[in-house]
Amino acid sequence: MIKLQVHITGSARIPTLRAAEAQALRKSGANRVAGSVRRHLLALAASTGSRRWWGQAARSVQVAPQEESGSALVLITQRGVRLHWKGGEVRPTGRPSAVTGKPTRSLLLPFPDSPLRRRGITLAELGLPPESIHVIKSKRGCPILVAGEQQKTHTNLIWLGTLVKSARFRPRPGVLPSEAALRAEAQEGVRQALRAILKQQ
Repeated sequence: MIKLQVHITGSARIPTLRAAEAQALRKSGANRVAGSVRRHLLALAASTGSRRWWGQAARSVQVAPQEESGSALVLITQRGVRLHWKGGEVRPTGRPSAVTGKPTRSLLLPFPDSPLRRRGITLAELGLPPESIHVIKSKRGCPILVAGEQQKTHTNLIWLGTLVKSARFRPRPGVLPSEAALRAEAQEGVRQALRAILKQQ
C-alpha cells in the first residue's frame, strides 16, 4: 500500500475557516491528487500494454480524510505498486501453495504470452488440476512451469512461466507523478475549494 498525505499548512492564516471548511479544503486537494494518480496509472497501463493490472491499481486509489491529524490520505491499495515504484527483492513466502498444498519454494514469473499474464490471474485461478502441471528444464537449465491440456489426439502444452528463487525489481520513479506535480494538483484543489467557500460568505 502507498500513502500520500495531503496537509494544508496555511489554513491557520484564515481565522474565519471553520473545521468543516478546513476539511473541505483538504478533501478537495486530496481528490485532485487522487485524480492525477489515477490518470497516471491508466496512462502507464496503456503504454505498457498491461491494462488489467495497472487498471486495477488505478481503481484502487482512494481518499481517506484524517480529521484528527488535520490531513487527508490518498491510498493506493493495489498490492505490488510500491514494489514497482521503490524497487526491492521478493522471495518465496514458504506458505502452502494454493495449487499443490506444499510450501512455496519458488516464484513464478509468467511469460509475456502466458494465460496468467494475459488474463491477469494467479495459477490457482487458472483452474487446472494439479496433476496436469509439471516442471521441466529449459536448455539453459532454468526450471519452467508448464501445464498439459489433454486433447483428443495429443497433449497441448500451456507455457506458464519461469520458476526463480528470488526476483529483484529496480526502482521506477515514473510509476507515480512527480512530487512537484502532485503538490501542484493539491494546491489547485485547495484553491478551488477556497474560492467556493469565499463565494458563500
